[in-house]
Amino acid sequence: MNTADQSGSKDRRLLNAESESSFSPPAGGAVSLEAVATVAPKTIVVIERNSFFRDCLVCSIGRMCPSSSVLACASLSEMQGLGCDPSSTVVLLSIMSLTQREIEAEFDVMTGCDRRQRTMVLAETDNLDEALSALRRGANGYISTSAGLEVFIHALHFVAVGGTYVPAQCVLLARSAEAPVATLASPGSLTGRECAVIQAIRQGKPNKVIAYELNMCESTVKVHVRHIMKKLRAKNRTDVAIKAADLAPTPSIGANGALSSLGFAKRASMI
Repeated sequence: MNTADQSGSKDRRLLNAESESSFSPPAGGAVSLEAVATVAPKTIVVIERNSFFRDCLVCSIGRMCPSSSVLACASLSEMQGLGCDPSSTVVLLSIMSLTQREIEAEFDVMTGCDRRQRTMVLAETDNLDEALSALRRGANGYISTSAGLEVFIHALHFVAVGGTYVPAQCVLLARSAEAPVATLASPGSLTGRECAVIQAIRQGKPNKVIAYELNMCESTVKVHVRHIMKKLRAKNRTDVAIKAADLAPTPSIGANGALSSLGFAKRASMI
């Protein structure tokens, strides 16, 4: 195996480990949807170099998380002077306004931060290399501005309660042909509802949102997810999104809640 193959294998192992940890219980209890939806971090610190973007992020997060104290800094080094309790602080590290050299410098600082502190990186694009680098250097999540605000807030809360978040669009780039399509479920073996649930999972939507959009109970959504994981031989929701890319065009949720034809390989708009 050459050096490039070894590096690729290492990155895939890291990505698989992080994806699986997204759905593993943190120390002290399991990460539940109820916790993600209702438990907001005590303190959220927004790190963004551009003052306009920083103010926009603070206003948006403050409106969506009224019970959290939202602070802002231009860099991680500046944040260290705030004296925040790392055990109750979530850091949103925006790298949108940074050069590659500045990103590396911030990641170096992040490596030395208290591990009790939860950190999510916000980028402009779903860049796989950046996501892997962030995870290796101590980040607990990575998301891009292509996500809708509701998905972004859910991801931030998910990271806060102990999860690790990476968008499906980012993960898809890392997967090589690990299993032939023939070993997976064929589109014909999936029901229309299951296809709609898969599409919503690929958009990063939580079960509560899926239940609302498909007009079903949340418990029914959970049953569909279990059946989908069994049919696709998927380990978790991220794996479902990855393996769904191997399927032919299948139904998806239309704007009015009806099913329409859309290929899974095409990127769907976020919430």
